[in-house]
Amino acid sequence: MTHSFPNGEARAIQVNFCKNPLCQNYGVPASLRKFARRVTAIPVLPGADYTISGAGAGFPVLLCRLCGESLPMKSNQGISEEIDRISGYLKLPQPPSCPNASCEHHAVPLGGEDGAYYAYGKTSQGSQRYRCRSCGKTFSISHRSTLRQRLPHKNLQVFRLLMNKMPVARMHEVTGLSFQTIYDKIDFIHRQCMRFALKHERKLLDGMAIQRLYVAVDRQDYVVNWARRKDKRNITLRALGSADLGTGYVFGMNLNFDPALSPAMIEPQAQSLGDYDVAYPFRRYARFWLEPDYDKAVTETQLRLSKRKKRSLASLESDIAGAYDDADARMDVESSEMMTIADAWPRQGMQVRNEYTMYAHFYHLQQLFRGVEKVRFFMDQESGIRAACLAAFEREIKERRCDAFYVRLSKELTVDQKRQMITARRATFRAMQDAHPGLTASEIQVLMMRAEMAKSAALGRWSDRWCMHPMPNNSEPEKAICWLTDIDERPTDPAELDAFEAHAANLHLKGSLHAIDRFFMQVRRRLSLLERPIGTASKAGRIWHGYSAYQPENIEKVLDIFRVFYNYCLAGEDGQTPAMRLGLADRVVAMQDMLSTVLHTRQHRYNANINIAL
Repeated sequence: MTHSFPNGEARAIQVNFCKNPLCQNYGVPASLRKFARRVTAIPVLPGADYTISGAGAGFPVLLCRLCGESLPMKSNQGISEEIDRISGYLKLPQPPSCPNASCEHHAVPLGGEDGAYYAYGKTSQGSQRYRCRSCGKTFSISHRSTLRQRLPHKNLQVFRLLMNKMPVARMHEVTGLSFQTIYDKIDFIHRQCMRFALKHERKLLDGMAIQRLYVAVDRQDYVVNWARRKDKRNITLRALGSADLGTGYVFGMNLNFDPALSPAMIEPQAQSLGDYDVAYPFRRYARFWLEPDYDKAVTETQLRLSKRKKRSLASLESDIAGAYDDADARMDVESSEMMTIADAWPRQGMQVRNEYTMYAHFYHLQQLFRGVEKVRFFMDQESGIRAACLAAFEREIKERRCDAFYVRLSKELTVDQKRQMITARRATFRAMQDAHPGLTASEIQVLMMRAEMAKSAALGRWSDRWCMHPMPNNSEPEKAICWLTDIDERPTDPAELDAFEAHAANLHLKGSLHAIDRFFMQVRRRLSLLERPIGTASKAGRIWHGYSAYQPENIEKVLDIFRVFYNYCLAGEDGQTPAMRLGLADRVVAMQDMLSTVLHTRQHRYNANINIAL
């Protein structure tokens, strides 16, 4: 499946290959031979050495005969469609042309051919009007973002209230606007923020040079309240976010929901195409949850829960092992979604299978990082995130320009336990300083990290090697690190080996999820629609989430808005925003500037981009 990205690059989307970086089949697409389901004594060749199983059960799995890795098959077309959805805001708008479809100048952009159009006065709103010399049709170009909008002076007030946890009902009281007008203005704010992001993040697509990026990746769940009394089930959606550890810039916050389509549109088509009767990756609409899938998913979730092993939450190691056990119990190891009888299926918009959003998210990052010399990912321990990263950045990993790490944090610690751990680690650090008075503080940390790496333990069915981080802090008092792309051969020369291990220790020391977790915390604190549920349980055991959204598409909009606001408007203690630290902005952007953003469509603004715009 060939995909054209917003920067004009055409790249084959192929994720059905072994995702073990140490295997010769890594990055080599499966080429199944005749009778591939049979395990016969055929020559061992990269690419041809896969067998397939589970197709009859609807979950076809490729088995790598070189390393034994098993990987669930995915629809490359579905991933390509999801990339289009996620990266759509980066597509440049087409320059204006004659609106008459039968005119010879209909496909001739303004300024693209001398004499095709001429200025023809202005509209009553002050927009420049042009006239086609061929057919006489006129069209205009607006330089006002609020054209044809009522009460534009209320936009900034709604924006500020939205970013400061004001519920829509209270906005109605404060602003005097109707509910529909408030939602219309949120739509406008969303469009303007996406235009603003396009103007600035195109620099990344155009290959903005960045030497290093250390990116934290994690997920956050959101609940949509029921809208009908007869069906009091909630819709649970999940967003995957990525943030730079150095600057705090959030590159993406993608929800597994497509508001542009609806069940009324997709379900009849899926049924007529036979999607209900074929395995998931071979469907036309493979990336979506179809209505019959929910019942099957509920049964599978119950089976997974019945297999879940009891474990002590007091041990981080047992927590890591438990995550591997949970993944191993899934029919699709890359899909972590769990459906219960309390979960509903969206009636407006389509819920995307979470792993497809993960794949698209990393392909989106791969395009944004075109000019990055080296990138290191620190990811929550989730097999779907791992698979998506290793697929999208396969080329960079092989070229040793990308590395991926798991990071697992203790989440059940009390305040006293956190203090005790930090105190103990600080004491160990001081003892190391006393034992090595000639070393700097950073060199002591490297020494401690190398000691932890030497004690690393293999966990899970994949025997991933985990080690403890020796320098905890208040936000991450206990964490473990796993290097997923440790594929380099160890040098034989002692000096080279020492330098290699010191470098590896430095990479492990950087392991953290703090940047994305901080963004998640701000989402909960600043957006009333997405705050942590605080509702009370009903008699039937169902929970009403006080300020949660009723429409899933509103979750996507406020996440998009907040990501841009967070990156460009919220300055830290250093007086800089994440965008300023990254080099995408030279000042703290005023909210009003975002609302007044206009994408100029005069041809001279497109000359440099016309060949790469989709």
